[in-house]
Amino acid sequence: MSKDGTEIVNPPWVYGPSEMKEWIDATYPTSKDKKKKKEKRSILQDVRVSMDIKGEKKSLTGLKLFGFERVEEHFNVIEIVQILLRGFARAGFRNVEEIRLDNQSIYRHPELRYDIRKIIEFVGKYRKRYFKRAELKVLFEENCEVKVTIKKIHARRSAPIELFFDGSIEKERLSRFLNYVKEHREIEFFIGIRRSINRQIDK
Repeated sequence: MSKDGTEIVNPPWVYGPSEMKEWIDATYPTSKDKKKKKEKRSILQDVRVSMDIKGEKKSLTGLKLFGFERVEEHFNVIEIVQILLRGFARAGFRNVEEIRLDNQSIYRHPELRYDIRKIIEFVGKYRKRYFKRAELKVLFEENCEVKVTIKKIHARRSAPIELFFDGSIEKERLSRFLNYVKEHREIEFFIGIRRSINRQIDK
């Protein structure tokens, strides 16, 4: 038994025939053992997530009676961009296709792969500037593209952050992403799912 509690399988020269078979099975698993490593995972299709950051909202002009009052969020747009990108990285996303700030493209390289961590540092250079809006496109392999819209000023009845996962994503990955964001900002979110399926995939 190792320090972290996992069982160490001894090599064949330490024990007798039964222990030797145990070591061989662990080192060279049979096809039957390999099948056991497969499990059903829940795959979500075309997921929409609306996020509301808890905190102050400054009231702006608008018609309160009809729900068209506009508010300004207290958060820094670039800070939210970085938190979301770190959450995507935690969930296995690797490629940032494009970033737009106030409708101006500051980064667009869909041909690159594994650039997400560099981009987290890159957008940090804009943190001291004031932005009302950010738009991101983030890619997970070829299965899913996430389109993100962050609005500092918006109608009170709408969410400041909207995400659309265009394609299929494992429920486990989505949970990993949302858990990371919740750890770093106090948020409320609503999830809309077009459909969910169970699929056999390798671990």
